[in-house]
Amino acid sequence: MRLGTYFFSGLVFIAIATGVTYFFYPGYHSLTVMGVTINLPVAAWMALPLLLLFLLTLLHMTYHGTRGYFQRRKWVRDAEELKDALYWSLLQEPKEHHFSMPKMKEGAPLLNVSRIQVVGNIHGLSDKLMQTIEWVKKIENGEYVDLRSKKVERFLSKENPLVIQNQINRIAHERSFAEDVLQAKESYDPSVAERALDAMVEREDLYKLKRFLPMMEKKHFFTLLKRIDRKEDIGFSPEMARVFTAHFPLECPDYIRLLRTALRRFTPDENLALFKELAKEKESAQSAYLYLLFEYEMLDEAEKFLEEHGENEFKPFRALLILKREKHHFRIDDLIDADIACNDA
Repeated sequence: MRLGTYFFSGLVFIAIATGVTYFFYPGYHSLTVMGVTINLPVAAWMALPLLLLFLLTLLHMTYHGTRGYFQRRKWVRDAEELKDALYWSLLQEPKEHHFSMPKMKEGAPLLNVSRIQVVGNIHGLSDKLMQTIEWVKKIENGEYVDLRSKKVERFLSKENPLVIQNQINRIAHERSFAEDVLQAKESYDPSVAERALDAMVEREDLYKLKRFLPMMEKKHFFTLLKRIDRKEDIGFSPEMARVFTAHFPLECPDYIRLLRTALRRFTPDENLALFKELAKEKESAQSAYLYLLFEYEMLDEAEKFLEEHGENEFKPFRALLILKREKHHFRIDDLIDADIACNDA
């Protein structure tokens, strides 16, 4: 029963009981206590214990009602705290939460150090949680979600896996974002910066990529060669070849790989000038230069180059030169590949 209802009902009951008593027993009754005589109507003596009982029960109900109210308040606070903990765990950013009720303390604090992954459909949650689940699913499906406009981005760390995946999704959807990441790479997780650089190498021309050479690795060099082989116009020229090869720690097979691409894109004069210069600067490029001389049937130049080196160097090319001098019409590709040219150099 509610306290207000009990208060009203109790007063009505006492009034009725007192009135009925007075109707049947209108006289007085005296009671002496410690020499003091109290003379009251019989109805009053009936009302006093009822009133005392009423007050005591009212105090009892008030106490337990107040206690129950604060208990319910604790449950409500813990429920809100639980929803908040679920929210941040869904966003892969668990935060510290404190719970009051002993039963909640037995399990809910696990969310302070846990990330939640939703693997199915669910209904009946709060709008905030349902919206968060929708964001997470979109990001996991490769979509970009503008977390800044959702007013949540500033609360998430750059190491957050959801943030990382969302930024990678943005790199895939917004061409300009990759460059923004590289220009402020300290603000992003290394994996995001790495994906941004990969995307730049896969999409941009050599003039733009020149700015980011210090960040690039040898794998990016081969990605660029594949793009050139696919006849993409990315500004590949002898000058750009010099700039990019100077940055990477290329070995003999790498120079021969470069040569195969250059043969399809540059004129003979451009190739000879480029690889002669590279051979002077890098010993690992000498086999590629020799390979080029045989490709263009420049046997005198090849012989001159071989005479400048020891007899135990470039043995496959020496053997090919002998065959060429004897009028055997072998192409260099028939006898020497990159492995043979480099392993015996």
